[in-house]
Amino acid sequence: MSRSQLNVRVSEELERAIDEKRIELRGAFGSIPSRSDVLRLALETYLKIKLRESDEDGRRKVGPAKRSRRKS
Repeated sequence: MSRSQLNVRVSEELERAIDEKRIELRGAFGSIPSRSDVLRLALETYLKIKLRESDEDGRRKVGPAKRSRRKS
């Protein structure tokens, strides 16, 4: 499956709001979600669509903590 990357410029105010939402979602995610995760959630809601798990940010599944556990 092909994936596209979008680069979005946001104001400092919007960046702060995204970061506040990241902290708020920490409990539901078990860790602080990425800014990309928050934007995907917002787009799902706004566009009234449900993204497949394959559309999620794969880095979260293979990040440093996961890699270090695999080496052990």
